[in-house]
Amino acid sequence: MENLTLLTRNQAAKLSGISGKCFNYLIQQALFEQYLVKDGANWFVQPESIPLIQEYYSKHNEAYHYYNNSSEYIAAYHVASMLNLSFRELIEQIREGIWEGKYVKVPKCAPPPKDLLDIKMNYFFYRSAILENRYNTLEQIGKNSNLTSLSSLRYYQRLGLLPQPPHLVGTSLYDEREIIDLLPLIKKQVKENFAEFKGASLQNAYDLLNNHQQQIISKYLKFRANGGVVVYNGYRSTQQIANKEETLESIKRIISSAFILIIAGRCGIETDFHRNPFQRIQPPDSFNPDVFDIYNVSKDDYSSLSTKRKGTTLINYFQQLRPFYYYLLDTLEEDALDDNEDFREFTRIKRRIFKFLEQFPRKESDLNKGDMNIRTKTFLTREQMVLIKQYLLEDVRARDPLKHATMWQLSCTTGIRPEELHKVKIEYFQLNTNGYLETDEDGWGVLRLPAFMTKQENSPSHPDYHTPIPQGTVTQLNLYLSYIYRKQDENSPKGKGFLFRPDYALPEYRHRKPITFSFINRLRNRLDFLDDVRKQDFIFKASRHSLNNIIMRTFINNDISLNNLAKKTAADHQLRHKPSLSVGEEYYTSEITKEQYYQVLDATINFPWNLEKLKEWEVERGYRLGDMVLEVESFTDNLDDKNPKRKQLQEQLLNIESELIQIQQKPKYMSEMQWLTKRNNLITAKKNIITTLKGV
Repeated sequence: MENLTLLTRNQAAKLSGISGKCFNYLIQQALFEQYLVKDGANWFVQPESIPLIQEYYSKHNEAYHYYNNSSEYIAAYHVASMLNLSFRELIEQIREGIWEGKYVKVPKCAPPPKDLLDIKMNYFFYRSAILENRYNTLEQIGKNSNLTSLSSLRYYQRLGLLPQPPHLVGTSLYDEREIIDLLPLIKKQVKENFAEFKGASLQNAYDLLNNHQQQIISKYLKFRANGGVVVYNGYRSTQQIANKEETLESIKRIISSAFILIIAGRCGIETDFHRNPFQRIQPPDSFNPDVFDIYNVSKDDYSSLSTKRKGTTLINYFQQLRPFYYYLLDTLEEDALDDNEDFREFTRIKRRIFKFLEQFPRKESDLNKGDMNIRTKTFLTREQMVLIKQYLLEDVRARDPLKHATMWQLSCTTGIRPEELHKVKIEYFQLNTNGYLETDEDGWGVLRLPAFMTKQENSPSHPDYHTPIPQGTVTQLNLYLSYIYRKQDENSPKGKGFLFRPDYALPEYRHRKPITFSFINRLRNRLDFLDDVRKQDFIFKASRHSLNNIIMRTFINNDISLNNLAKKTAADHQLRHKPSLSVGEEYYTSEITKEQYYQVLDATINFPWNLEKLKEWEVERGYRLGDMVLEVESFTDNLDDKNPKRKQLQEQLLNIESELIQIQQKPKYMSEMQWLTKRNNLITAKKNIITTLKGV
């Protein structure tokens, strides 16, 4: 070859610093093909083309990466996917002018696939033009929202619950604002459908009865629901049913469960197949509800219940079966009065039913100790309460450790019952304009629990003083509120909805049933400060038990007068009990003042929920004996025979310590006031002796 100024394409690519693949593509484009020279079967490149190609490549390659990485633009192949189009179909629409003014284009610097060789441009669409600042894919909606996950959105999509604007049907685009607004309703619908499906899939006792048995039970429940009163044989039921929906469901379940056991006994079925319906154990083939006529019950049927249930459960059966059967007998008797034969038959039925009901224990005093489902109650110290909260926050298996810790602390300081927690709404607290707990000048918050959501619909907060919330619990609640507000839709108002909701995104959706504290099962193994019996019997309600115990067992040093009626009444108010007063106290003494109420709570439960600060708090108030015990040991290790005065003080100190150990719990022969006074006097004497010994 005579012309040495020509370069092969590989040589030219190396000199330009561009990959051979890209250079070879560019040199063949109309803009640069004039620099190609053919010599026989080979092609050569004129050197003067290299700086031109370098400039072209640098300019358009930089533009490509700018648009491709910018959030304001969407690459054409993504748009095609969104619109459910092939890339080729989208390019044809561009060529037809359908997308005019909605994209930018950049010449390609690399060869396209063989089937797209005619497409010489990279296209990038303005995001605002395509999405109109509202349309988006499920992937992007999932990223933009904290209300749900992408997997949940796809699940809702498969269920056909996500609507699309008509012009986007068939694409992967959705109106983001519409989806976000609908999500709470969709989630609620899905949860309720699942709950109904789950309930339907579990064969509860009522469903296992035959139609006639179900009709009799349903008729009785309807009578009670409408305010009907059962009056028969000296018995009278209450007219008003508290928490009607839940109570009637409980009555239905208990009566049906008793009948299932009777039917199983008559069918010769020994296995307790329906003890736990969640185990989904199918009834044995021999189970036949038709063997049992509700009116034809006998005392022999009692053994079918008593051999499979403990005494306290049998008492519950009796409490529901008695009004049920008395309702049936009252109706039968009225119908049988006009016919002698009918009345004789009624008398036989009545006798069998009475014989059956007479078999049941009616109260716990009727039971042997072995038949009683008695848990050993646990009364915690303040330190143990704080430790349990710490353990709950450290629970790595918990989905909501902050929620569990907040429930625990709230119950420890306000006495909310476990069965009430799922009904507590944020608006029951006194809130500021930002949706957080409002406090007074001393840092106290206020909770106003209405009667309808409490035990028997008859245990509201005090009408005037309400339920005070100590400072530490206010802090914990505000921390928890901050967390759930971040989890809910930004358009959901703060300060509204259920506090312990099952889904943070659904403020007005609550647990259908009382919360089950499964995390307590994991907690028990860490409660080394309890003996084995109390550890196994430990329940969430220990929070409420301990609250009452701490208030009543604390001797208030700074105002001894508070240790009498004021403390007792304050405890009743905080736990929402009806004060247990004598006739004189109820009718001839005034209510404690708000100041006294808060003074008692400040001295007993307004403690820091930090172990180190709690220790200081208790020492300052003279409540902590643990550190003093160590001091006693250090002052009495060796009795000083050479110093009679010191030896006498040491012996007195040992005697006082022995007495304190003996009355750690209130002796039966002492009244509450006697016990507290005795204990306080001994502690004071002990302090004085230790102070004296330090100077001797």
